[in-house]
Amino acid sequence: MKKSSELKLERSTLVASQRKIADLLKTENRAMSADEKKEFDELQKQIDDMDEEIVRAEKFEENERRDAAKAPSLLGGGDGEDKEKEKIYQRFSITKALRSVNPESRSSLDGIEKEVHEIGVAESRAAKVGSDEDFSSSVFSLPMSYMRASQQTVSQDSGAYGGALVQDNAPRIVDPLRPRLFLEDLGATFLTGLTGGDVPLVVGADFTMEFLAEGASVSTQKKTIAGPKLNPKRAAGAVSITNRLLMQSSVDAQAMIMNGIRRGFVNLLQSAAINGAGGTAPTGLLSVSGVNVSTQAAAGAATWARIVELQALIEEDDATEMMLGYLIHPKVKAALKTITKDSGSGRFLLENGTIDGDKFISTSLVPTLDASGTAVYPIVYGDWAQLYIGQWGAVNIKVNPYSEDVADSVRLTLNTHADVAIANPKAFAKNAFISA
Repeated sequence: MKKSSELKLERSTLVASQRKIADLLKTENRAMSADEKKEFDELQKQIDDMDEEIVRAEKFEENERRDAAKAPSLLGGGDGEDKEKEKIYQRFSITKALRSVNPESRSSLDGIEKEVHEIGVAESRAAKVGSDEDFSSSVFSLPMSYMRASQQTVSQDSGAYGGALVQDNAPRIVDPLRPRLFLEDLGATFLTGLTGGDVPLVVGADFTMEFLAEGASVSTQKKTIAGPKLNPKRAAGAVSITNRLLMQSSVDAQAMIMNGIRRGFVNLLQSAAINGAGGTAPTGLLSVSGVNVSTQAAAGAATWARIVELQALIEEDDATEMMLGYLIHPKVKAALKTITKDSGSGRFLLENGTIDGDKFISTSLVPTLDASGTAVYPIVYGDWAQLYIGQWGAVNIKVNPYSEDVADSVRLTLNTHADVAIANPKAFAKNAFISA
């Protein structure tokens, strides 16, 4: 099966052939001949068939990405060491690990939990991040290879924060409402296990050529090969958890704690990727310099012209087309389903699960902006393979039993190092003035 990017390139060739016919008719100011109608209609049939193939290929590629994320191997490797780590992770208990590093506990890390901690410490030391405090006896290092926040209690608020965990029958955990995780679906590039300091993202410029007379000397060229850098930035969070919940050995209870840690970290990265302010945080797509910007400068509803304008901005810059897609707010998604391309076609801006054949993700992580008192929502279109997410070392979890002792709880402080960068800003285009 061909990749969706290859199919889209073939589709573009077919559309170009149609455009050639249309341009000729416009130049000669006449109607189509019978042969031209036949050729045009045949091209349209091929384009329609290609659209179906593109949707099929994109669904398959998405299935492959999700399957890879859910694969039994947590590390992606196939050697003996990775398989051994996988066996260790399958027997690991996060609640036992956190109880063991609690300074008030009479126990200490041992067994599988100690092995997992040592893997995490090794990851952090190899990445050259973390301080001596991060490796103290009250800190548990959760390996990033295992990972790939509000207070949780058992009885508070009629059990709404975890009381359902204390049952004779295995409970069903219902996660709190969280924004949809989207970056991997769109094709962002994840770099884990980074070591040392900055990681440069190399972006090269094209060489130019020229026509010369016979025997004339060609001018030598020296192109700068440079790009942005991923820089390890500290990401941290704190959560209080009751001792009663921490004592639970239920698989579902442990899964809830682990999912909360994972998703809290992932949501932080994804928010930063969209709207990070820079400085100690990553610089997000809505703030990074060099991203193409729509000509729209005041609040207004989405139109077909505004959608295709973003495509044109990228194509004019000869940007790559590996993982093209749209990022939109849920309110914009709802609006696009009801807005027609024109007055007569009956076609909508969003239909068949795509926007003009390209995939999209809607998420509440896209911010609501203000344009002279009107709420507006950005649309970002581009090649998401150009968005890089880097991660250094493990997630270090410090257990503090004293700050929440009056509530019979412990406070977990989580620290790790990560960054987000756009290798090629011109591969993205944005419109920050869409009202819905």
